Amino acid sequence: MFYYLAILALRVYTRLKFKVTVKGRKNVPKNVGLIFCSNHSSNFDPVIVCSSILGKKIHYFAKKELFNTKFKNFWMHQLCAFPVDREGTDINALKFSINLLKNGGSLGIFAQGTRVKEGESVEAKNGVSLFALKSGVDVVPIGITANYEKGGRVIVNIGKPISFEKYKGQKPKTELLNQMTDEIMLEIEKLIDENK
Repeated sequence: MFYYLAILALRVYTRLKFKVTVKGRKNVPKNVGLIFCSNHSSNFDPVIVCSSILGKKIHYFAKKELFNTKFKNFWMHQLCAFPVDREGTDINALKFSINLLKNGGSLGIFAQGTRVKEGESVEAKNGVSLFALKSGVDVVPIGITANYEKGGRVIVNIGKPISFEKYKGQKPKTELLNQMTDEIMLEIEKLIDENK
């Protein structure tokens, strides 16, 4: 309950601060586990995504340093963020994510793993593909074009779900994960281009 009240408050705040347009809400299936994958340029992005997709509780990874006090730990968990160690492979985060998705939950991921400003080039990581392959859920690509200055224009373009059913049962080899990641990033880039 707290999550939805917090997201509602953040929705009001972001709509007062920015000129937000959301396209493609109809592309979000109901009552199934999903991975939402978007580009990432600002700390506002998770808030914008969560407040644009109504009725879905979206869990996000957050660096473990954001949970380093009891106060922060409490509020980060209330907002469905969970800690991840970015220095190596965090097995607990991996298990939590797969279990969440298989049980109908939703996960938000930034494929590049960090904020990427316009004009910068950062290679996408294969985490999103690994989660999709292991859980069997679809990936919903999202292209965000944003000017996060006060009164700036923010466009959230939600694409159609990408199914990887054809790869079901295959081992998560690097070549396959690279191929899946490329497919997801291509769709995100198309959605960003549509915003222009």
